[in-house]
Amino acid sequence: MSQLLDLIKNQVAESISDKLSISDNQKNDVFNGVSSSIFDSIKQTASEEGGIGQLMSLFTGKTSASASPVSALAASMFKKNIASKLGLSDSISDMVVKFIPVIIEKFTKKANDDDGIDVGDLLSSLGGGSSLADGLKKAAGGILGGLFK
Repeated sequence: MSQLLDLIKNQVAESISDKLSISDNQKNDVFNGVSSSIFDSIKQTASEEGGIGQLMSLFTGKTSASASPVSALAASMFKKNIASKLGLSDSISDMVVKFIPVIIEKFTKKANDDDGIDVGDLLSSLGGGSSLADGLKKAAGGILGGLFK
Protein backbone atom coordinates (compact mmCIF):
# COMPACT_ATOMS: atom_id res chain seq x y z
CA MET A 1 0.00 0.00 0.00
CA SER A 2 2.79 2.42 0.89
CA GLN A 3 4.44 1.58 -2.47
CA LEU A 4 1.30 2.69 -4.28
CA LEU A 5 0.98 5.84 -2.18
CA ASP A 6 4.61 6.73 -2.94
CA LEU A 7 4.06 6.03 -6.63
CA ILE A 8 0.96 8.24 -6.73
CA LYS A 9 2.62 11.01 -4.74
CA ASN A 10 5.67 11.04 -7.02
CA GLN A 11 3.55 10.96 -10.15
CA VAL A 12 1.25 13.71 -8.93
CA ALA A 13 4.26 15.78 -7.93
CA GLU A 14 5.96 15.26 -11.31
CA SER A 15 2.94 15.61 -13.54
CA ILE A 16 0.58 17.97 -11.82
CA SER A 17 2.08 20.05 -9.02
CA ASP A 18 4.02 22.50 -11.14
CA LYS A 19 1.07 23.03 -13.46
CA LEU A 20 -1.49 23.79 -10.77
CA SER A 21 -1.92 27.28 -9.42
CA ILE A 22 -3.11 26.20 -6.01
CA SER A 23 -1.68 26.32 -2.50
CA ASP A 24 0.61 23.64 -1.12
CA ASN A 25 -2.19 22.53 1.21
CA GLN A 26 -4.51 22.09 -1.76
CA LYS A 27 -1.81 20.15 -3.63
CA ASN A 28 -1.66 17.76 -0.70
CA ASP A 29 -5.46 17.49 -0.75
CA VAL A 30 -5.34 16.77 -4.50
CA PHE A 31 -2.77 14.01 -3.88
CA ASN A 32 -4.97 12.48 -1.18
CA GLY A 33 -8.02 12.79 -3.44
CA VAL A 34 -6.31 11.13 -6.39
CA SER A 35 -5.10 8.33 -4.10
CA SER A 36 -8.50 7.68 -2.60
CA SER A 37 -10.19 7.84 -6.01
CA ILE A 38 -7.81 5.23 -7.45
CA PHE A 39 -8.07 2.98 -4.39
CA ASP A 40 -11.85 3.27 -4.32
CA SER A 41 -12.17 2.56 -8.05
CA ILE A 42 -10.04 -0.60 -7.72
CA LYS A 43 -12.05 -1.73 -4.71
CA GLN A 44 -15.42 -1.00 -6.32
CA THR A 45 -14.42 -2.66 -9.58
CA ALA A 46 -13.25 -5.78 -7.75
CA SER A 47 -16.58 -6.09 -5.97
CA GLU A 48 -18.72 -5.81 -9.12
CA GLU A 49 -19.76 -8.65 -11.38
CA GLY A 50 -17.03 -9.01 -14.00
CA GLY A 51 -14.79 -6.66 -12.05
CA ILE A 52 -12.09 -9.24 -11.38
CA GLY A 53 -11.82 -9.75 -15.14
CA GLN A 54 -11.53 -6.00 -15.71
CA LEU A 55 -8.74 -5.77 -13.14
CA MET A 56 -6.98 -8.79 -14.63
CA SER A 57 -7.19 -7.25 -18.07
CA LEU A 58 -5.73 -4.01 -16.73
CA PHE A 59 -2.94 -5.66 -14.74
CA THR A 60 -1.93 -8.00 -17.56
CA GLY A 61 -1.79 -5.20 -20.10
CA LYS A 62 -4.67 -6.50 -22.22
CA THR A 63 -6.47 -3.23 -21.52
CA SER A 64 -4.54 0.02 -21.37
CA ALA A 65 -5.08 2.23 -18.37
CA SER A 66 -6.45 4.96 -20.61
CA ALA A 67 -9.14 2.58 -21.94
CA SER A 68 -9.86 0.88 -18.61
CA PRO A 69 -13.16 1.34 -16.79
CA VAL A 70 -11.06 1.50 -13.59
CA SER A 71 -9.45 4.75 -14.76
CA ALA A 72 -12.78 6.16 -15.90
CA LEU A 73 -14.32 5.34 -12.53
CA ALA A 74 -11.38 6.89 -10.64
CA ALA A 75 -11.67 10.05 -12.74
CA SER A 76 -15.40 10.24 -12.14
CA MET A 77 -14.94 9.71 -8.41
CA PHE A 78 -12.30 12.43 -8.25
CA LYS A 79 -14.44 14.98 -10.08
CA LYS A 80 -17.62 14.12 -8.18
CA ASN A 81 -16.28 13.56 -4.67
CA ILE A 82 -13.00 15.43 -4.40
CA ALA A 83 -12.78 18.32 -6.86
CA SER A 84 -16.08 19.82 -5.75
CA LYS A 85 -15.17 19.54 -2.05
CA LEU A 86 -11.81 21.22 -2.68
CA GLY A 87 -13.42 23.94 -4.75
CA LEU A 88 -11.20 23.19 -7.75
CA SER A 89 -12.09 24.88 -10.99
CA ASP A 90 -13.16 22.69 -13.89
CA SER A 91 -9.90 23.39 -15.71
CA ILE A 92 -7.79 22.27 -12.74
CA SER A 93 -9.90 19.19 -12.03
CA ASP A 94 -9.81 18.28 -15.75
CA MET A 95 -6.02 18.57 -15.68
CA VAL A 96 -5.80 16.28 -12.64
CA VAL A 97 -8.20 13.74 -14.14
CA LYS A 98 -6.07 13.61 -17.29
CA PHE A 99 -3.19 12.16 -15.25
CA ILE A 100 -5.17 9.40 -13.50
CA PRO A 101 -4.67 6.86 -16.32
CA VAL A 102 -0.95 7.74 -16.39
CA ILE A 103 -0.70 7.03 -12.67
CA ILE A 104 -2.67 3.77 -13.00
CA GLU A 105 -0.46 2.71 -15.92
CA LYS A 106 2.66 3.22 -13.79
CA PHE A 107 1.00 1.28 -10.97
CA THR A 108 0.16 -1.67 -13.22
CA LYS A 109 3.71 -1.75 -14.58
CA LYS A 110 5.02 -1.72 -10.99
CA ALA A 111 2.68 -4.59 -10.14
CA ASN A 112 4.22 -6.61 -12.97
CA ASP A 113 7.79 -6.05 -11.72
CA ASP A 114 9.42 -8.94 -9.84
CA ASP A 115 9.55 -6.82 -6.69
CA GLY A 116 6.30 -5.07 -7.50
CA ILE A 117 3.07 -4.47 -5.71
CA ASP A 118 1.04 -7.49 -4.62
CA VAL A 119 -2.46 -6.70 -5.86
CA GLY A 120 -4.07 -9.27 -3.55
CA ASP A 121 -2.44 -7.56 -0.58
CA LEU A 122 -3.56 -4.20 -1.93
CA LEU A 123 -7.20 -5.32 -2.15
CA SER A 124 -7.04 -6.80 1.33
CA SER A 125 -5.58 -3.58 2.72
CA LEU A 126 -8.30 -1.56 0.98
CA GLY A 127 -10.93 -3.56 2.81
CA GLY A 128 -11.61 -5.89 -0.08
CA GLY A 129 -10.94 -8.79 2.22
CA SER A 130 -9.43 -12.12 1.46
CA SER A 131 -12.35 -13.23 -0.71
CA LEU A 132 -11.51 -10.57 -3.30
CA ALA A 133 -7.82 -11.37 -3.11
CA ASP A 134 -8.63 -15.08 -3.46
CA GLY A 135 -10.85 -14.30 -6.44
CA LEU A 136 -8.00 -12.48 -8.12
CA LYS A 137 -5.64 -15.34 -7.39
CA LYS A 138 -8.07 -17.86 -8.91
CA ALA A 139 -8.65 -15.69 -11.95
CA ALA A 140 -4.93 -15.25 -12.40
CA GLY A 141 -4.22 -18.95 -12.17
CA GLY A 142 -0.71 -19.78 -13.27
CA ILE A 143 -0.67 -17.29 -16.11
CA LEU A 144 0.69 -14.36 -14.13
CA GLY A 145 3.35 -16.16 -12.16
CA GLY A 146 4.16 -14.30 -8.96
CA LEU A 147 1.98 -11.25 -9.51
CA PHE A 148 -0.74 -12.46 -7.15
CA LYS A 149 1.33 -14.55 -4.73
